[in-house]
Amino acid sequence: MPSGGRGSRFLWFIGEVGVWSVNPYQRCPFRCVYCIAGSQGEAVPWHPGELVVPELRKALEQVPQGTELFVGAVVDAYPPVEEELGLTRSVLGEFSRQGRPFCINTKSTLVCRDIDILRSHPAHCDVYLGLCSLNEEALRALEPGAPSGAERLEAIRSLKSAGVDVNVDAGPWIPGVCDVEELMSRLPNGVRVQFEPLDIRRFGRTATILGQVFTQEDINAAYEVVRARFGDVPGVRWKDAPPRI
Repeated sequence: MPSGGRGSRFLWFIGEVGVWSVNPYQRCPFRCVYCIAGSQGEAVPWHPGELVVPELRKALEQVPQGTELFVGAVVDAYPPVEEELGLTRSVLGEFSRQGRPFCINTKSTLVCRDIDILRSHPAHCDVYLGLCSLNEEALRALEPGAPSGAERLEAIRSLKSAGVDVNVDAGPWIPGVCDVEELMSRLPNGVRVQFEPLDIRRFGRTATILGQVFTQEDINAAYEVVRARFGDVPGVRWKDAPPRI
């Protein structure tokens, strides 16, 4: 789990970035090889279904009204078991009842199931759908438990068509894997994209990704070249590179 947290891990304040994260599940089955959250494994609920809303109401008493809540900052909000259990849907329903602003981070197409809540929510809500590449072979190696890139593109189109404020989280940006130009050309008009370079600090001084050995210096330098080329494109956000090791 991230350091600097307080409260239950169902509702977790991440001090490093200053956000409240609601995590209906304890672990993530997508098994992304670059994960820095340390939360991989079988998705297990923090609370049984009938207790999710009562526990959420109690937990939210410590969060001021108007504070944006982040669903899935630590563990993906839509593991496959969510289709059966509906815990994230219960959380979103309670946010809607309370008029709480929130954003969702997921790599799952299951978020489309909740379009009815998302487009009628009385406060601001954003969906960030993770998609760092359109190379299906690379995605299967990097994110073996997640839906395909084609499926995620279709989910992005569905969310956009429904009037949901959908964004693409194109992180981690990995040299030779993430094609910025191709990705942006395949997205519907008006979908914002944010890029963030691969952070290898948990691996040590070097990391091997898809058979290529990287240092943080290598990654950051290549990222700056791409940012210089596409940095002025409207609707694109470039997050800062992590420090050198």
